[in-house]
Amino acid sequence: MEDKREAKKLMRDMKIITAISVGKNRNKDLAQVLDTDKSYAAKRIKELEQRGLVNKQGTGKEVRYSINEFNVLKFLKSRVIITWQEKEKENTK
Repeated sequence: MEDKREAKKLMRDMKIITAISVGKNRNKDLAQVLDTDKSYAAKRIKELEQRGLVNKQGTGKEVRYSINEFNVLKFLKSRVIITWQEKEKENTK
């Protein structure tokens, strides 16, 4: 159960990070991406900001978010494991 909850949280965080990286950088935009209200989106963004993954610029309705690329890469390296499978080479004689 805990693994499913953690996976869901990771996917939500990645959804926010991806949305910000493609220009959905206002709370209103992120609420639409998450299909939720602005206060829920603001809480999730605040969590990412506290973890150093998202930067906030401006105040009030002028707030815009950007991703901290360095910290996002560190985050991904700690959370995502990619394995490569080598193809067996065919003997050609």
